[in-house]
Amino acid sequence: MSVSVVHRYWHEHHHDHFYTTNAGEIGVTQTGQSGNHGYKSEGEAFTVFNHPHQGLVPVYRYWKDDTHDHFYTTNAGEIGTTHTGHKGNHGYACEGVLGYVSPVEFPGSVAIYRYWNGGNNDHFYTVKHDEIGTTHTGQTGNHGYKCEGVLGYAYPAQHHVKPVYRYWLAGNSDHFYTHDEHEIGVHQKGQAGKHGYVSEGVGFHVFAHHHHGLVPVYRYWKADFHDHFYTTNASEIGTTHKGQAGNHGYVCEGELGYVSPTHFHGSLPVYRYWKDDTHDHFYTTDANEIGTTHTGQKGNHGYTCEVFLE
Repeated sequence: MSVSVVHRYWHEHHHDHFYTTNAGEIGVTQTGQSGNHGYKSEGEAFTVFNHPHQGLVPVYRYWKDDTHDHFYTTNAGEIGTTHTGHKGNHGYACEGVLGYVSPVEFPGSVAIYRYWNGGNNDHFYTVKHDEIGTTHTGQTGNHGYKCEGVLGYAYPAQHHVKPVYRYWLAGNSDHFYTHDEHEIGVHQKGQAGKHGYVSEGVGFHVFAHHHHGLVPVYRYWKADFHDHFYTTNASEIGTTHKGQAGNHGYVCEGELGYVSPTHFHGSLPVYRYWKDDTHDHFYTTDANEIGTTHTGQKGNHGYTCEVFLE
């Protein structure tokens, strides 16, 4: 599921914080730069989802001309209109939808806190609660801003997922997965690269950085089986130290990335399979490749379902 970074701006004369996914509205994105309409960039604030999805809610954007205040809410009842250009309660006119957020926390998400300063008529939104110093609704913190609760939950601005490339080595019956395409040197499906591995395209995606609720995927190698093995359960091999050998003769090769142990908006399960006669572990998000997702059940090509990673 795609997301967009929300850029944050400040208008010193109007005392207005402005948030948009369209950097072209102000024309600058570097912190401290001044752009259109007198707004100065304060960097990246957070992300929003680009499209509606089950469990997500829209963030409506409003503008009040006489107090020069931009206002964002997931509760359309606060202003009473969601039609672009229509004016609703308190003199706010709807400017459309900023994006979509979750009303509840999910793995990797951060809370977007909403504040109000009656002294300068400004609404302020941040994922960094230490900017105002309080997250308690009704409590006033730094700079005269009062907490009005949580707008919603989304990924931080530094959110990043990376593709995991999938390869097959027919001679040794080994599936290999890496986020570093340079290890094999090719990534287009069907291309042959280093060590005889042939690209099978992108297998799935993982998070590049650790966030709350995510767990690392450890990568291991067993030379005599010519088998690459990946797991979120470190106790299966018993070591997470790169270069160290653990259970069953597997040597740790570090971390592949981070995944969620539970389902969240837009996620896909990564199914894990094992083929005993060729000693090969196989991972896919396409359950049809093997034909079963039941642990212990054997499916296509002799692969048995073991577990799944989210």
